[in-house]
Amino acid sequence: MAAKGNTARVRAGRRVVDVRKPEKPLFGEGGPTKEDLARYHVRIAPLMLPQLRGRPVALERYPDGTGANGFFVKHPPTPEWVRTVGTSGGTMMECRDAATLAWCADQAAITLHAWQSREPDLGVPDRMVLDLDPAGDGEEAFAECRAAARDVREVLDEVGLAAYVMTTGSRGLHVRSPLRPEVDDQEVRRLAEGIADRVAARRPDDLTTKVRKAARRGRLFVDFLRNGREQLAVAPYSVRARPGAPVAAPVTWEELDGLESARAFTVDLEREECPFAGMGRHARSPRRALERLDRLG
Repeated sequence: MAAKGNTARVRAGRRVVDVRKPEKPLFGEGGPTKEDLARYHVRIAPLMLPQLRGRPVALERYPDGTGANGFFVKHPPTPEWVRTVGTSGGTMMECRDAATLAWCADQAAITLHAWQSREPDLGVPDRMVLDLDPAGDGEEAFAECRAAARDVREVLDEVGLAAYVMTTGSRGLHVRSPLRPEVDDQEVRRLAEGIADRVAARRPDDLTTKVRKAARRGRLFVDFLRNGREQLAVAPYSVRARPGAPVAAPVTWEELDGLESARAFTVDLEREECPFAGMGRHARSPRRALERLDRLG
């Protein structure tokens, strides 16, 4: 819909969302604007929303654009039509429809971060995330990420878990595994740490699980810390606060082979099908995975 005054009226499903200062560039002069972000959210909503429904979401806001400091908001005041979720730390929002995603853009919320569990089983994850964080940037560092992602996939297969991959829109990759909601978030964290340790042990000169950067000594960090009580990870299809508005994009394992950067996709991304579609049908037992991991030693 057309702009009214200094407000763009963006149609999102059955709602029209007002986006204030729609022409404001969020990614530097000449880059995508608040309205561009809102319209991207509406366009990508059919793929993004299935990854977010039922999950508490935190916002990474940049009211003055990515050239200024941003900040996290876990408990934002929301319109009455935005659904919220009660957590032990307070009320958080949920993204259930395209209008909510458009409202996030109006808040200059560039990046959305979500829990690994969802209602009605908050605290009992149905996803596990391993974040592959290279020591550097560029094609060589990303090639190391691709190799590490395949290592993670092999170890997940050894313990009976499925593996899905996505770019982070920053420097690395996430490997995600769908889980049956059987064990609490601390047990899933233990599982993730055990898998990360096993991955790193295969190539200790290249990979590490050391949390302190000084201890990594230039090695890729196999990060298991996105799992655990109330931990957050960047949402699939979320935009990152970097030049060019790169997107955290789910990809197929075959597609990964042709990528040279974690920032290969931007808000221009258009897809009819999501590589994560149907992920839940491949959920496996984290309890059995822990047992297999213990047997492997």
